[in-house]
Amino acid sequence: MNIRYVLLLILVLLCTSCDFFSFTNKNKEQAVDTIIDFTKVDVSPAFNKCKNLLNEAKTNCFRKEIHERIADKLQRYNFITHVAVDEEILINVVINPEGNFQLKNIQTSSIIKEQLPDLEKTIQAIINELPKVSPAIKRGVIVTTQYQLPIKIQTN
Repeated sequence: MNIRYVLLLILVLLCTSCDFFSFTNKNKEQAVDTIIDFTKVDVSPAFNKCKNLLNEAKTNCFRKEIHERIADKLQRYNFITHVAVDEEILINVVINPEGNFQLKNIQTSSIIKEQLPDLEKTIQAIINELPKVSPAIKRGVIVTTQYQLPIKIQTN
């Protein structure tokens, strides 16, 4: 009879071992899959002329188009400076889920601020004139994106 109890005890211990009652998350692969890299989007924002291009070509078209539009409009203004300026500014632009541009900020040197005090207002006006674009998409969801545009400022 004692042997029966010992065998029954061993059988119970085997059936209820720690491997059967794991309290850790069994869906580790699912947790890794839900990590999203928000620094990159699946579909870049696009101007109408760039809409039908694919991935990298669309991104390059967007960058080229936004640089050209801002640079062309800046060249139309007659900025007068007391000293020659040869500086680069960084324009941080946000594209909201509706496809509208918003100026976040402009990173400039003290020389630019001193010599071209109206530059920020001018750039704000140019950004406000940009046409609506197709917004960026990440994992099937329309998202807000930010772009930093370097612009070379040269005056004589």
